[in-house]
Amino acid sequence: MQSSDSPPEIPQPNAYPFDWYDEDKELELLYSRAKSEHWDPSAIDWDSLNPSDYDQRQKTAMSYWWAILANFENNAAAAFSKALVYITENHYSNFTQKMTGTVVMDECRHDECCMRACNRLCPYFLKGWKPQTESDEKALRNVRWVYYNGGRYWKGFETAFSKYRFPLIFTSFMMGEACASKLFHEMKDKAEHPAFKEALGHMTMDESRHLAYTWRVLENAIPTLTEEEKALIPKRLRHGFVYLSMVLYEPPSEFWKLPEGFMVTHKELEHIAREAGLGVLTLEEKRDAWRSTIMDVKRKIGKYGLPFPDLPEIDVYGT
Repeated sequence: MQSSDSPPEIPQPNAYPFDWYDEDKELELLYSRAKSEHWDPSAIDWDSLNPSDYDQRQKTAMSYWWAILANFENNAAAAFSKALVYITENHYSNFTQKMTGTVVMDECRHDECCMRACNRLCPYFLKGWKPQTESDEKALRNVRWVYYNGGRYWKGFETAFSKYRFPLIFTSFMMGEACASKLFHEMKDKAEHPAFKEALGHMTMDESRHLAYTWRVLENAIPTLTEEEKALIPKRLRHGFVYLSMVLYEPPSEFWKLPEGFMVTHKELEHIAREAGLGVLTLEEKRDAWRSTIMDVKRKIGKYGLPFPDLPEIDVYGT
C-alpha cells in the first residue's frame, strides 16, 4: 500500500518544484509573439551573396563586421542559457522562464547569420581562414582582441549571479536590446544586398521583443528593489552601454583592453563595409541612434524615480 506521507522538502536552489501558475499576461503575450515570429536563418538566400561581386578588402571588411557582432550574439546564447538555469532554480514565474528560453534560440539564429555571412564571403572565417594581405591580418588580429575581451566579460558575467538578483543583471541587457533594435533597423534600411536586409530585419524584430521582455523583468522587480539595488541601476545600464559600444558605437577606454592601432583598423574596416553596401552606420548616425533610444530608456526609468548613468560619449542631452 502506497504511503500518503508528503515527501521531504526539496533542497534549494533547485529546478524543482515547478509550477505553471502565472498571472503576467504581458509576458504571456510576448511568449506568444516569440512563437509566431519564428524564422529560419538558413531560409535566407545566402547563395545570392556572391563573393565575386566584391574585392578582397570588401569581403574582409564585411566578414569583420559580422564576426565582431558574433562576439555578442554567440555569447548571448550562452548568457541567456545561464540566466535560464538561474531563474528556474530560483523559481521565477512560468513565462519568465519560457521567454528566456526563446531569447536563447533567437541569439542562436543571430549567430547563425553571422556565421553564414562570413562563410559566404571569407570561407572558414575565423580559424580556417588564411589572411591574404596585411589588412586581412589586421582584421583578424582585431577580431581576436575583441574575443579576448569577450572572454574577460564572460568571467565577470559568471560571477554576477552570486552578487546580484536576476533583474539587476538583465538591466544591462535592456540597454543593449534598446539600442540594437534601433541600429539594426537603420542598417536594414541602408543595406543593399537582400540577404543582409532580410537578416537585419529579423534581428530587429527579435531585439524589439527582447527589449520589451527585459523591461518587463525590471518593471516587475521595481517594487521589491532595495535602496542599494536602486543605486546600482546606473552602473548596470552603463555596463550595457560600454560592452555593446564595440559593435553599436565605438568602445570607450573603460573595460576594453585593446592594442595600439586597433581603432584605426576598426574604423577603416567599418568604412569599407559601409561602402560595400552592408549598411554600417557612420559614427554620427550611431550617436544619433543611441541618443534618441537612450532618452526613451531614461524617461521610462525616470517614471519610477530610478537614477540614470552619465553617458558623455553620446551627449545624451544633445547639447
